[in-house]
Amino acid sequence: MITVLLTLRDSLHGSYAVARLRFKGQKAFSRSILLIYMVPMIVLALPIYIAFSMAGLRNTVIGILLIYPVTTIPVALYMLQGYFRGLPAEVEEAGLMDGLNRLQVIWKITLPLALPALASVSLYVFMIAWNEFLLAFMLLDDPSKFTLTRGIASLDSSEVPRQHLMAGAVISTVPIMTLFLGLERFMTKGLTAGSVKG
Repeated sequence: MITVLLTLRDSLHGSYAVARLRFKGQKAFSRSILLIYMVPMIVLALPIYIAFSMAGLRNTVIGILLIYPVTTIPVALYMLQGYFRGLPAEVEEAGLMDGLNRLQVIWKITLPLALPALASVSLYVFMIAWNEFLLAFMLLDDPSKFTLTRGIASLDSSEVPRQHLMAGAVISTVPIMTLFLGLERFMTKGLTAGSVKG
C-alpha cells in the first residue's frame, strides 16, 4: 500500500505536467516514459544489488520501499498522462479564470475527475508490487522481512508438502481479487475513459 501511495504521489504531478504543460523536451520525455518501464529488471538486478549493499539498504524494508516505486512510477506516469490528455482542458481553464492557481486546479478540479483513472492505476500498481519476486528474492534474507511472494518461495522445500505451497499461492491472490471486485466499476470507467471524444 505504501508503494501505491508513493507512486501516485510522484506520478500525479509528473503525468499532469507532461499532459498539460508545454516545456522543452516534452515530447521526448513523454515517449521515453514507457521505454524506461520496458527495460527488463534482470538487467538492473546486479547494479541494484551492489548499490543497495554498499548503501546498507539490502535486507531492509526501507530498501524495498525505495526500489518498488522505481519499478511502478513509469507505468503510472504513462497511464495517467493518457487520461489527463482525455480530460477537457476548458474545465481547467475556467478554474484558472476564476482565480485558482495551477496547483489548486489540479487538486480541486482535475483529481476529482480523475478518480476512475486513479483507481485503475492504484490497482495495477498494487498488483505489480504484490506479485514482485525478483527484487525481494535478491534483496531480502531475513525471514521476518520477507514479502509474500518471497515467503511462499521460501516454503519450497522437501519438509513442506506441495499442497501447502499451492494453498499459500492461491490464498495470496485473495487480496487482489477483493480489490479488483471492489474497484471494478472504477476500473471500467478508468480503462474506457478518453477512448471516445465528444
